[in-house]
Amino acid sequence: MTSSTIPVMSKPANTMQGGPNSNNLATQAQQGHPIQAMQEETNPFHDLEHVRRMYGSGLAMRLATERRMASEGASSARLPGMSTPSSNIMFETLTGTDTQIGFEDYLSLPQNAPQINSFYANNPHAVMEHKLNL
Repeated sequence: MTSSTIPVMSKPANTMQGGPNSNNLATQAQQGHPIQAMQEETNPFHDLEHVRRMYGSGLAMRLATERRMASEGASSARLPGMSTPSSNIMFETLTGTDTQIGFEDYLSLPQNAPQINSFYANNPHAVMEHKLNL
């Protein structure tokens, strides 16, 4: 069935979820506003101010600390040249964006990036010697 068909009442209306007029079939047949769909798609936990107002400053501070550690840990936990420096899997898993494909997933591929010095790209020993001025 498509959304343009006449709705049929299959179960009792949930007034708490749908609102006071949710048992009206004409109301159910109407499409929602595009802003309503955008608000349902967004994750309110990305906004730390919203989390602070809803759950207190303790959870907001904890989430901010976890996000900072996840974003900093990806670059400092690996030796240079051992893995792609743009790997952000820990931060993506924490924020829940690891299951979504966005522009950043296919526009920032390493093979599309310019190579400034290819000698350091695949040689971790040379990278560490350069970093330690040896």
